[in-house]
Amino acid sequence: MQKYTVNWTEDAVSDFDHIIGYIAREDQTTAKSIYFAIKEQCQDLDYFPFRGRVVPELEVLGFATYREIIYKRWRIIYSVEGRNVYLLLILDSRRDIEEQLVYRVLHHED
Repeated sequence: MQKYTVNWTEDAVSDFDHIIGYIAREDQTTAKSIYFAIKEQCQDLDYFPFRGRVVPELEVLGFATYREIIYKRWRIIYSVEGRNVYLLLILDSRRDIEEQLVYRVLHHED
């Protein structure tokens, strides 16, 4: 079995930091638990990058190369290119994905 390299983009790191920081304000123990659980979910992609489903909202728009794994209420969106997995975003599944993506595009700082 060949190993893939899991790469975190700046957006994914920022999302992750925000999630953990938000939870930590209420409960340090829960934040620590979620931190390690999400990290494990992402690292497991090094051997099983195609285990996640294609993101349905993006697939209908013709973007079938983006996949996701879901951990509790978070959608971890990534792509696979060659032997690399790129973690792109970690989104709250309780919110509309299209709304979140449009917000990011409108508020993206270059």
